Amino acid sequence: MPNRKQVKFFFDVISPYSYFGFEGITRHRTVWKTPIQMKPFFFAGVVRHTENPGLPLRVPIKEKYMHKDLLFSAQYWGIPFRLPKDYTNVMLNTSSIVPQRILVAAQLRDNALMEDVARALWHRFYAYGKPIFTKSQVAEVLRDLHVKNSDELLMMSDSAEVKNILRENTDEAIGNGCFGAPWMHITDNHGKVLQTVFGSDRLPQVADFLDEPFKGPMREKKQNA
Repeated sequence: MPNRKQVKFFFDVISPYSYFGFEGITRHRTVWKTPIQMKPFFFAGVVRHTENPGLPLRVPIKEKYMHKDLLFSAQYWGIPFRLPKDYTNVMLNTSSIVPQRILVAAQLRDNALMEDVARALWHRFYAYGKPIFTKSQVAEVLRDLHVKNSDELLMMSDSAEVKNILRENTDEAIGNGCFGAPWMHITDNHGKVLQTVFGSDRLPQVADFLDEPFKGPMREKKQNA
């Protein structure tokens, strides 16, 4: 069997850079032969484990730059974007555990559904500044997407199975050196990690490592949330 590479993409909807990376890698999936596996994980768990005191929003000069960089990056990807009200406080003091568990539950039903829900959550938070961190808030997103049996999906998000999968995804990333989001593992077809990659701005290097084309923002491939 040829040593075919694969990509695991770890993300959290609280992370705007995960949003950019998610858009970039799903658009390039249409022109890449390399399989892509999307992995919702819990970013706060990564931060706690790494005891990372250097989050940009905790450093005033980095916070100021990051606010500008987010708008700059969103423009590149063609994504409607504005900073939610009290953004720094929300990012530092809000848990994304509820939407991340719901994404895992959605993925167990259908990966395409999970991606639609993730994109809609990002769009709600980063285009309209509406919160996405409680069940009732995510339920509004599911309703707007006309997700069938959405109540069952919400209930399923509290199951031991879903909680274990989210924990396993987070532990898998941490086990290979993860300290931020988005995070990628490039593996061989046996699951051996060949390369780890941090950041939405590393897609050109990922494409080169995979011997795949990088075609920039591919705005023509963007989907409506």
